[in-house]
Amino acid sequence: TEQQRHFAYFQTLPELKRIDIKRVDARSSQLLQPLFEFSGACSGCGETSYIKLLTQLFGDRLLIANATGCSSIYGGNLPTTPYSTDSQGRGPAWANSLFEDNAE
Repeated sequence: TEQQRHFAYFQTLPELKRIDIKRVDARSSQLLQPLFEFSGACSGCGETSYIKLLTQLFGDRLLIANATGCSSIYGGNLPTTPYSTDSQGRGPAWANSLFEDNAE
């Protein structure tokens, strides 16, 4: 169908490289590929938009040290994960701990 052709064309468009954007601000950050998709969090969750923005800003260099809470539920609902990878197969690193001191 026509929509399938449009979607196939959209999938062929290249992603912008982080180095190509001279100044990252609220508007230009939205041009960067998010590496956080389909979280499964509660509708209206305010946390997930910040995580999406962090993955756009830092990409595969992002390290997430997560303590138990909501973010461990939607971030580690195995066997799936809301974190994705870029075209080179790289993505953010995520770890979870039962205790609140895991970032140390």
